[in-house]
Formats: sequence, C-alpha cells, structure tokens
Amino acid sequence: MELGLQDEVALVAGAGRGLGRAVAEALAAEGARVALVARTADEVEAAARGIVERGGEAIGVAADLTDAAATEAALAEVTTRLGAPAILVWSVASWFAPRRLHTVDAADLRAFLDVDLVAAAELCRRLLPGMIQQQYGRVVCLGSLAARTGVRGGTAYAAAKAGLAGLVRGIAADYGRYGVTANLVTLGFVDTERLARRTATDAAARQRLADACATRRIPTPAECAAPIVFLCSRAAGVVTGADLDVTAGAHLNITV
Repeated sequence: MELGLQDEVALVAGAGRGLGRAVAEALAAEGARVALVARTADEVEAAARGIVERGGEAIGVAADLTDAAATEAALAEVTTRLGAPAILVWSVASWFAPRRLHTVDAADLRAFLDVDLVAAAELCRRLLPGMIQQQYGRVVCLGSLAARTGVRGGTAYAAAKAGLAGLVRGIAADYGRYGVTANLVTLGFVDTERLARRTATDAAARQRLADACATRRIPTPAECAAPIVFLCSRAAGVVTGADLDVTAGAHLNITV
C-alpha cells in the first residue's frame, strides 16, 4: 500500500528511545522527513544519525516541551531545516515511582500533568495553523490502557493519558474540515528499554505481562510503530477521532 508519506514533514515528540524512536525510524523509511524531539540531546541526535546513515532524512532537536521558549525555538529549528510539520506523533510518557495520590504534592502533580498532557495540547496548538494552511495534517497521540483501567500508584499518569483522548477528539471535530485528522493509539505493554529495566531482575513479572496479552508475548516497538505510521498517512484520511488498541490483545483481559 502506498502511504503517501514521501517528503512529508513529521515531528515525533519523545523520539530519543523506545517506541517514539521506532515510529521516527518507520516514518523515515516511508520517505518522511522526520524531526526527532526529546529532552536528552545525546539520545535524540544518535537516533537521527542512525536514520540518516540508513538513507533517510532526519534531524535531532533537544528540547523540554514543557518550556514555552524551548518549544518555540525547537519548532523554529524544525521549520527552518525541514519545513512546517504536517504530522505530529506525541510519544511522551513520564516515568513514575508508584505513589498514592494523597502523598503527591501539588507542584509534582502539576509538573506531571504538564509533561504528559499540557505539553501535548500546547504543541498541537502551535502546529495546527500550519496544518490548516497546508490543508493536511495528522495528529497521533500515544495513550495507555492505564487511562481505562487505572494503575496502582499512578493516578496522575492515568489521568493524563485519559486527557489525551479528549484532546484528539476535540481536534478531530474542529479541524477535519481542513484535512486534519487526530487519533489516539492505546498501548499496553511494549518491549522497550524501560520495560526491560523494570523486569530485569524479575522474570516472573515479565512472564505475567506476556500472559496478559492475547498473543502471549510482549510486542516490539517496531510492531507497534506500524499502525501508528498508517494513521500518519494519507491512506488513513477517513480515520479520525478514533482510539486504536495496539496492545497485542491485552485490552481484552487485563490480569496484572
């Protein structure tokens, strides 16, 4: 299938590692010009170099997207070097040590929501005028099953991920007339570096995660990236306001 991504400018937020990096690589493989944005300069620049070495076009931009000035500077750099992004993939998820909500102070709570939700809305706000001008845009936010089921010690995380659903549906309703689509991808367990660290000393815990998937295995970042890239494409022009489960079936029967 021809996805129509050749020379489209895509910005992937949270692209230094894991699924965000896999999405950036997959977009570049389809011919998109990709800006990889993350806080850690070493990671995002290394990821971009890897794409370029394989014949793709990519740049790495280090930025804290919760900071308005840093976001403005990053978008200016991306636009100057690649062009105005018509595709946004939000692949940011804060790591959290499990804590009950009543033990989290107000400043930490606000900071957490700023990273996982407010920054996503702010980036959309800044990019939508360019998408309107191009009469084409794709917004894909990566969510979590935690938004539906809750997660022990992660109330703020679950709340932020639930907020992304409302964000994409609002964008879908308001901007579809301009050729802009917005969708949520709900994820379960993905075999990223973060999950590997979490289960490095607990093989039984890793097996429980695999058993929670209908496939009885944890999907790789590349496997999860494929449907995300489809939603970024012209081929997905009539898919908007959707919530796509990319969970290897974990959404059918959560056991952990």
